[in-house]
Amino acid sequence: MRSTISTHFFLYRHHLFVSPLSRASNLPTTPTTKMITSTIEIAAPPAKVRDILLNFSAYPEWHTEWLKRIELKDTTKTPQELSSGDKIEVDIENFKFVAEVKENTESLFSWQGPPVFTIAGLHKFHIEPANEGASTIFTQTEDLKGLLAFIMSPSLLGKKMRAHFDIFHRDLKARAELA
Repeated sequence: MRSTISTHFFLYRHHLFVSPLSRASNLPTTPTTKMITSTIEIAAPPAKVRDILLNFSAYPEWHTEWLKRIELKDTTKTPQELSSGDKIEVDIENFKFVAEVKENTESLFSWQGPPVFTIAGLHKFHIEPANEGASTIFTQTEDLKGLLAFIMSPSLLGKKMRAHFDIFHRDLKARAELA
């Protein structure tokens, strides 16, 4: 009789291990979760901020870093008409991928990207009214799940992603606050 041992990847106390494990192992093997978040207040009403956010074709006019392009796969729809399950093509720093829209409401636009190196990301843009609707609290988050999600912690690659969010926010704020 031949026995088999399979190779497992597991995370234990924020360290990735590759090891042959028997089925009886009690070491944790569940994926980790990390969230990258950035928030800014914009002196413009939420509807204006949302219109700018969803005007994907105008991004090159006001934002030329990081988030290069978003295109609709279904050209019969407008960005405002996107709904859960619709596909968009996203270009982030020349990494192009097809994402699935998860939500598109007055207060949230989100998509699920494909897994990359065992990490899957749910990207969200939150648009909340402030000062009785005269301004907007804009929050961008990335919920990362997977065995290697720990590398996105603020002390590792998460710091770079957060910096990209901040640049996008700066540019969105400048565009929305134009008279």
